[in-house]
Amino acid sequence: MLALKIPPPVIFAVTAVSMFALSGFHFQIDLWLFVLSGFVWFVALGVAVSAILSFTQSKTTVNPHQPDKSTALVVTGVFHYSRNPMYLSLAMILLGWAILLNTFWVFLPIVFFVLYLTYFQIKPEEAILAGKFGEDYQGYCCRVRRWI
Repeated sequence: MLALKIPPPVIFAVTAVSMFALSGFHFQIDLWLFVLSGFVWFVALGVAVSAILSFTQSKTTVNPHQPDKSTALVVTGVFHYSRNPMYLSLAMILLGWAILLNTFWVFLPIVFFVLYLTYFQIKPEEAILAGKFGEDYQGYCCRVRRWI
């Protein structure tokens, strides 16, 4: 059973708002920060879309609250580099937001976001997938890092 009852996108939104609050609810559009942030967001979008397409092609669930409904172990594409590319893409979007906000303190909630998701979402998912896919999943975990 998953320890996290709140969907990861809600945790993401709360983190983004807390980052904005830490910035004093303001930011200036600096061209190079906007370009750098946009690049990070573009890469994050590519990672997320690639992960969703991989799940769709394998005809397995993308619902983070139903890992027990997984019908296939996806280990190709972006899953060759990260076991959790969709969560990684959310963290990357937050990183782009932090770059745009341009204040040191706004990076701290990203650390809490990663730790929180790891403990309450990813580790329980891993336990379910290990039970479902056994040695194949254990081998995959030995080859590919949890985040990146």
